[in-house]
Amino acid sequence: MKELKVGLRISREEGLSFFGLDEVNTAIDSGAKVVAIKEGNALMQKKEEKDENVRLHLSGFSITVVIDE
Repeated sequence: MKELKVGLRISREEGLSFFGLDEVNTAIDSGAKVVAIKEGNALMQKKEEKDENVRLHLSGFSITVVIDE
């Protein structure tokens, strides 16, 4: 079993960028089977830091794809 992270990054400057898709699709094309998709995480980016407070912005998300090679 292998766990691969797949997700999307969102940026005002760079737009949308996906990550992990090529690795998952290459594994599937090579005969691997998707066993499960696990819930993932929010990707956060630090906007500013003032005193002891930090402001974050949502900048994407990820999930984990479990494959059996």
